[in-house]
Amino acid sequence: MAFTGIFEAPQITPSEFGLFTVAKPDTKIKEDQWIRGFSQEWDTSIYSTKNWDDTDTTSAVIASNATPTRYTEIKPFFIEAEDYRSTLGFTGFDYVARVKRQLEGITQKAMERELWDGAVRKGESHENKALSAASATLVNGTTALSVQRALALLDYELSDTSPCGENGVIHMTKDVAGLLSANYMIFDNKEKGHLQTVSGTKIIVGSGYTGNGPDSQTGATASATNKWMYGTGTIKTLIGDVDVVADNLAQSYDVAGNQNDMRIKAIRPAAVYFDTSIHLAIRVDLTA
Repeated sequence: MAFTGIFEAPQITPSEFGLFTVAKPDTKIKEDQWIRGFSQEWDTSIYSTKNWDDTDTTSAVIASNATPTRYTEIKPFFIEAEDYRSTLGFTGFDYVARVKRQLEGITQKAMERELWDGAVRKGESHENKALSAASATLVNGTTALSVQRALALLDYELSDTSPCGENGVIHMTKDVAGLLSANYMIFDNKEKGHLQTVSGTKIIVGSGYTGNGPDSQTGATASATNKWMYGTGTIKTLIGDVDVVADNLAQSYDVAGNQNDMRIKAIRPAAVYFDTSIHLAIRVDLTA
């Protein structure tokens, strides 16, 4: 009789140039200090900065904001992975370990999706913004540009918009990144492990990024030819421990309908957010 054993599953490998290459999760902060929400302080929104001559008669304003953002309230969310199995013909491998591995493997993509589309934060009206929030400042309005022109303009606007002249971070989908790479406009910084522009601006190419534009804007829905890129300030991420909802498989039994099924769930807290002193959006025509 042929061998019918089970070979171990290959490890899930998250996207190489995704969120965590630019914003590595902070694991030093204890969960109980952030899981119920927290405040993030920022130094980048400046009330007033000027250059003066030595006689105090001539000045030039560098940055000015009557209502600077000194901190933002951040609300974490939870990522859940579930495995639904029948107890009939139940094989002997470790289903709890399996669902924990799945949750670990999908964490980056799940956080990228929430950062871009923000289903949870928009649904709950959280203060921490999604990339596609309506508050994003449009670069070039809703008129789409070629990938080359869009990246060049966005890269310039990032440092010009930033009160401190930071490079910021650019967010894009994989098709946009592919076209830009073919035009030698983005590079792999092998020393630091992330993509960047020629001016050094970090780039995140998220497998969870959808390419959708800011809410209610013309052309906001992404398609094979229509995508958006975003530029933001510093990105921060937090992830908590993976917990299995049930203590054992018996507690995972699905009592609905008295079926011979089990729901095995794992969950972890997460937070992903950015410094909104820079929040830009630009529309891209992938055929131009």
